[in-house]
Parts: sequence; C-alpha cells; structure tokens
Amino acid sequence: MTAPAFTVNIQKGGALLPDARRLVEVWDVSEPAEVNVRRVADENLLGKTTRRRLDDVLLRCLAPRFVEPGPHVVAALKRLLPDHRAFIEAAYYETSRDERLLAAFAEGPCFAWYDAGRSRVTIDDATSWLAEQAVAGVLADWSPTVRIKVGRGLLAALRDFQVFEGGKLKRFAPPRLSLRGFAYVAFRLHEQGASSTTIATSPVWRRWLLGRGRVDDLLHQAACAGLLTYGSAGTAIRIDWHVATVEEAIRAAA
Repeated sequence: MTAPAFTVNIQKGGALLPDARRLVEVWDVSEPAEVNVRRVADENLLGKTTRRRLDDVLLRCLAPRFVEPGPHVVAALKRLLPDHRAFIEAAYYETSRDERLLAAFAEGPCFAWYDAGRSRVTIDDATSWLAEQAVAGVLADWSPTVRIKVGRGLLAALRDFQVFEGGKLKRFAPPRLSLRGFAYVAFRLHEQGASSTTIATSPVWRRWLLGRGRVDDLLHQAACAGLLTYGSAGTAIRIDWHVATVEEAIRAAA
C-alpha cells in the first residue's frame, strides 16, 4: 500500500494570511533566514499568546511555505504587499505547494464539482473525499473527528484564498487570477524546471478553477505586458521568458 502522503497541518494553520503578511513585513531581506526566524520567534513578532502556538505557526506552517523555498520568495512577496489580491494569490500558491492535501483537494474534487456546475461545497463533501483518500491508501485512516477538523480547515483556507465565498455555506467564487498573481505562479513553476507545455497545462491552475482557455488568455496578457513571448501550434507550446527572476516577473506584470 502507498504510504500516506498528506498531513493534518492544514487544521493547525489554514490560510494564515494575517500572519503571512506580518512575517513578510518584518522580514529583513539583508539578513539570513535563520536570523530572521530567530528574531520573529524571540520577539514574538506574530503576537501569539503562547510559545507553542508561535512555533506551530512559524515553524510548522509559515517557514515551509515561504522561507524554505529560498530568500527570493519573501523578497517577491514584499513587493506584492501593496497589491492585496496578488499577495493572496502568491500566498495561496506557496501554501498549496507545501500543503499537498490542500492542492489535491482544490485541483481534484473542487475543480470537478465546479466544472460539473455545482455552486457550493459542504463539510460532508470534504469529509467524504478524505475518507476516499484513506481507502485509496494516500491518506492515513483518521477518525471521523479528525476528518471533520481537517475538512473544515480545507474549506476555511479556500474561502480565505478567495476560491470560495460565504460563511457556514461555502459557495464557489467567480474564478479569477490577476495578471501579477499569474506571473508569480508561472515564473515559480518555470524556475522549478517546468517546461513551456507544463506551465500552460499544469493542474496548478485548477486551484483557481481555471480551465485551459482562461490560462491561454492569461499567457497572451503576459505576452502583451512584455513578460514573455508565447506561441502555440496544435499541441506544441513555447514560452520564452523576458525576465530572469520572480521579482522581475511581478514588476513586469504591474
């Protein structure tokens, strides 16, 4: 049987957008990551009531999402701080990159439900999917109580990342991804080795409920902004980047 690939971290942290913004605000890009992390912890710059909660948020959630990928990520997020929407989109990408359960839920059942014409997602939908993953061997066989907590964490995170809207009843929000958010995600895929075809057809875009046509439109917009050159003929796709860093990508897309 395949070893469980997912964790319950999403119930501990969720989107954590206020904490993410605070971390990026106080981060000194001239100092090494370990110095920044130690200062944030020692001075309790996230304002947590206990050291245990601080460690959970900082070390188990924020650091894997935003620090471990490299110093360029926080530097790019600093540039996005004034752009509320693009900051959320970039934070969503990094969170779902690290929280594989969130990515799988968004790309898989959520996109399928939206594509099938459904308007909302319930906690029962989430817990049933979690149970199916346990049967498939890709998820630990959690108790019903844990499944409910994790399911609520998934739904709350996707609401905070603007994929859903509403309080107790979660409805699909209109699919949208800003050009700067798209530039951030596309270049992050590129720097991790994704080919032109992989970038254009990646399931990552399903996290925003975007189909192939919407991605194609965003690639054309990015080309018009001078960010890249994009061409396609049948199944052949070519993207030539005109920028060398993710900071340059989001600056070009402004």
